[in-house]
Amino acid sequence: MSGLRYPAMHVGRRAAGIAATIAGAALLAWQIRSVGLDGISDGLSRVGWGFLLILALTLVRYALRSAAWITVVGGTLPFGRTLAATIAGDALGNLTPLSLAVSEPAKSMYMRTHLPVGQSLAALAAENFFYSLSVALYIVAGTCALLQTFEMPPNVRLAAWIALILMAAVLAAALWIVWRRPGVASRPLSWLPFQLDTLLERVRTFEVRTYDFVRQTRGRLAVVAACEAAFHVLSFAESYTVLWLLTGQSRPLAALILDTFSRIVNIVFKWVPLGRPGIDEGVSQLVAPTVGLLTTTGFLVALVRKIRVFAWMAIGLALAGLALRNQSPKRSV
Repeated sequence: MSGLRYPAMHVGRRAAGIAATIAGAALLAWQIRSVGLDGISDGLSRVGWGFLLILALTLVRYALRSAAWITVVGGTLPFGRTLAATIAGDALGNLTPLSLAVSEPAKSMYMRTHLPVGQSLAALAAENFFYSLSVALYIVAGTCALLQTFEMPPNVRLAAWIALILMAAVLAAALWIVWRRPGVASRPLSWLPFQLDTLLERVRTFEVRTYDFVRQTRGRLAVVAACEAAFHVLSFAESYTVLWLLTGQSRPLAALILDTFSRIVNIVFKWVPLGRPGIDEGVSQLVAPTVGLLTTTGFLVALVRKIRVFAWMAIGLALAGLALRNQSPKRSV
């Protein structure tokens, strides 16, 4: 009976993700009706060819995460294929509520001709550890800027304080994990009333590899940290560029706050497929007046970035399909 628990959990999560996507799509439709097609068309026309710059910034961000992954491994992966694996894996993760449970194994499978899947996954887990730390620091910085600079309604202030406390907890937990090296997954498995020796051994091996990658990266930590920091700088630059294209004004602090709340939404609603439709836009509309912007502008910033997500998702799915076709056995003639 216990063995049925995990498929049931996956089915439940998929059902919740589908329901949230449908609800989000309905919310997005209502938001589009509220803003009006003319307002949306006008905003998108102001972005114009600048959208290519937004796509280019995202490409460089993918390249930075790929470079961090290669650095954790030790520089043994070809950059072009690693970049393709990163784009394809993220696209697949965006399609399902399982998110990282799909995207990271997909990246490892993409690179299996260059690195064993288990080793690749452990390196990815280590890179995600450093990335999570950088996200927490970025959210702390953006939230502090918001609390110190702007007057805001109680609901936004409460959300900001909750985010600040949670990110502080994430940073504390990360430091504890590195220090103690706990069996995050293996220990709960060992408590089960039935034996899963093979699975338990694989999980333990994976944990040991991941911790080894985290600790062995110390000599290369400056490179990894620089890649993660540059990733966030370009994320801010993307938000700033979209806002500048829409308003014609330089609003760096407003761009930082909108980008910060976008990260918070991404963490909380990561399980919602297809780029969290309606949720990003709704939060951006809510925060926009706090930083001196129209709610329509907040909606358009999130919408442009959502279109960027879909554009790269299409590219990623094409790369995944190409890799699958190339790895499939050739038919004899």
